[in-house]
Amino acid sequence: MADMAAGARRDRPAVLCSPPSDGATVEMSRVTTSPLLPADAQGALADLLSAGIAHHRAGRLAEAEAAYRRVLATSPQHPGALHMMGVAALQRGNPSLAVELLVQSARLDPGDPACFSNLAGALRRLGRLQEALAACRRALALDPDFADALQLLSGILDGLGRPAEAAEALRHLLRLRPHLTDPRLELARLLIIDGRYEDAAEEMEALLGMTPASAPAYSNLGVALRRLGRAEEAVAAYRSALAFAPGDAGILSNLGIILQDMDRRAEAAECFRRAIAAKPDFATAHLNLCLMARDEMRLEDAIEGARTAIRHDPGLAEAHTALGFCLLLAGRLTEGFAEYEWRDRMADFPSPRRSFASPRWDGTAIPGRTLLIHDEQGAGDAIMFARYAGHLRARGVRVILECQPALTRLLSGMAGVEVVGRSDAPPPHDFHVPLLSLPHLLGTTYYSLPDAVPYLRAEPASREAWAARMGPRRALRVGLVWAGNPEFKADRLRSPRLPAFLPLLDTPGVEFFGLQMGAGRQDLEAAGPLPPGFRDLGAEIADFADTAAIMEELDLVISSCTAPAHLAGALARPVWTILPFSPDWRWFGGGAETPWYPTMRLFRQDRPGDWTPVLGRVAAALAELAGVPRPPAA
Repeated sequence: MADMAAGARRDRPAVLCSPPSDGATVEMSRVTTSPLLPADAQGALADLLSAGIAHHRAGRLAEAEAAYRRVLATSPQHPGALHMMGVAALQRGNPSLAVELLVQSARLDPGDPACFSNLAGALRRLGRLQEALAACRRALALDPDFADALQLLSGILDGLGRPAEAAEALRHLLRLRPHLTDPRLELARLLIIDGRYEDAAEEMEALLGMTPASAPAYSNLGVALRRLGRAEEAVAAYRSALAFAPGDAGILSNLGIILQDMDRRAEAAECFRRAIAAKPDFATAHLNLCLMARDEMRLEDAIEGARTAIRHDPGLAEAHTALGFCLLLAGRLTEGFAEYEWRDRMADFPSPRRSFASPRWDGTAIPGRTLLIHDEQGAGDAIMFARYAGHLRARGVRVILECQPALTRLLSGMAGVEVVGRSDAPPPHDFHVPLLSLPHLLGTTYYSLPDAVPYLRAEPASREAWAARMGPRRALRVGLVWAGNPEFKADRLRSPRLPAFLPLLDTPGVEFFGLQMGAGRQDLEAAGPLPPGFRDLGAEIADFADTAAIMEELDLVISSCTAPAHLAGALARPVWTILPFSPDWRWFGGGAETPWYPTMRLFRQDRPGDWTPVLGRVAAALAELAGVPRPPAA
């Protein structure tokens, strides 16, 4: 299945501190003179420049600029006056002019770190981050302990998506000035983004030792503790933050998220509503209410909540993705797939962002051309949507399918499709496209799903080898998969785990084969001795091609909502898939059948977290399939 929770709940580090400075250092680190002027004239210019800087520091910008112009009227190439005019231009909101003036100053006096720092700030304001980074590093090469440049460097690196380096720049600054508070708060934010939650918590505890009434520090501490799985402590930190900032919408929203993690849903919803009452246009709180409604399968409320979030923040990728998820779950595929195209703009999108020299395919007809399709997210997504490779091949497109290594042997069996591993250099191609964009680009509707199965097949030699390993058939053969990838954010909700499956093993007339791979295998150790009719094959399975070969020898697969369920469906094997109360979008909002896989039967959870009733229905259906006589009516 997908490794991404659509429209993930957003607990954000506090942003109540000032952002890193854009430079604009109102000081001169060097006294410059002109050898073309007599000493008394040089002294007069120096005095005039100093007077301008004094006005500048006092906030009298017009008087400062007048002084700088008088200097330049006498000495047009005076680096100090050009520098300070550049600072003034930046402060007046004209970064383009600032860059022009600061570049002139830097050429005349290439040893002034303040000038390069201010140039970096102006370039950053223009979005020219690589040039800003070079200028900032030049300032620090001239003065490694230049505090303003260190803080600016952190902001530039953060903008470039390099949080670890940004954090290191702030660590350097805090070694020089350990009592600064805003940079320490910013450092915690960067450490959280970089996944260094213990370090972030330590920084916030240090900050609270200096400023014990800091709501942002408590809030950032709460974020770090939540990511560490220390839920009760996170709640306490958020409540402490609210004691000092009782109406802060961001803190209320973050508290709601952790309460929802703890299944304290009523309290969570109240937090989100209070956040919206405090800040009606708070898109993230509207998004979190949308996700609560989705988890409760109130789809129309969820759709409206997502649309409200988008109205308040049209660029919020998480809200667009959540809207797409809910529309797809409701069976409204055209708009749903269009909104789902926002998925890779989410901050926590799990797949690496790809770039290719070729253009991205826009869905227009390209017969005879070569299209590179690259997979994304989980193995289940790749298996499910690999069907579109054959669909495109039938339209005369030469298809190259790039996938994760565990799938290459399996998918290489697709006729007419060239398969390459994700770590290999892709062959020459004309266009590229993410695999999960194909339903949108090809105009998929509920009634036009490509449902022809099987579109995958097991290797004959592998099937023969596994048939020998499994031995002669003694009863109905059933394969079991009870858990998905634990790195998927909602895995605890979708994976019943082995204890929930144990009642199935008492069904007479059935031979069970464990197909579980990955972290779910630890359940076998905890379960103790299992009935003799159960045989574990998972330890011997190398990849999905092996799993496919085993499935061809089975009469039925019973699986949680994870990749092997898709594999069984793609092989056209009978498969029963166990779904959580709020399922992934691809299973739609109800019913026991799915148009994606004609041989699949869906068993849906009645209540969140309660697997007993749904597995009871599975056990009854399995007994009926195995021909177990029903007990006489009472």
